[in-house]
Amino acid sequence: MDRDLYYTIDDWVVHTFYGVGQIRKIETRPIRGENTKCFKVNTGNCVYWFPISDKNNPRIRPVASQDILQKVIRNLRRKASILDTDKKLWTNRIAEVQANGDVLSISNLIRDLSTQQVLRKITQTEEDALEHFKDRLLKEWATIVQEECEKLRIELQTHIEVSQAKVEVD
Repeated sequence: MDRDLYYTIDDWVVHTFYGVGQIRKIETRPIRGENTKCFKVNTGNCVYWFPISDKNNPRIRPVASQDILQKVIRNLRRKASILDTDKKLWTNRIAEVQANGDVLSISNLIRDLSTQQVLRKITQTEEDALEHFKDRLLKEWATIVQEECEKLRIELQTHIEVSQAKVEVD
């Protein structure tokens, strides 16, 4: 294997749209009319490819470290940021987090949307985003700690409830 590669076969990566996947092999694929060596990534729900030479692809990042996971958990337990009830602000924030794909931003959005869900009725778009990001976080978390998502779902809910209790006290 080429030691200059940023990723290698069997690495776990996160794509901003496709979520957590594992690099399974290198294949040559046609990209813009040229044969290009690409990593083949399997997410369980889909397969995608990205060029092996694309070290700074903004849509792909390594799975978070244990240290980052601890920050995620601390974020989930912090008091939620209560945004204005203006739906446009929420829509913009959801779009930013989707485009960014950063696990810390995802955890903040989960915490805040979950609290909004308790304080007021959220829109279907917000509810769909909340479930999407929870699933995405759980898949990455499960990959990091090598645990089943459903076991972690209970822990996620516990952390969210800690955050919600801090808002209700005020």
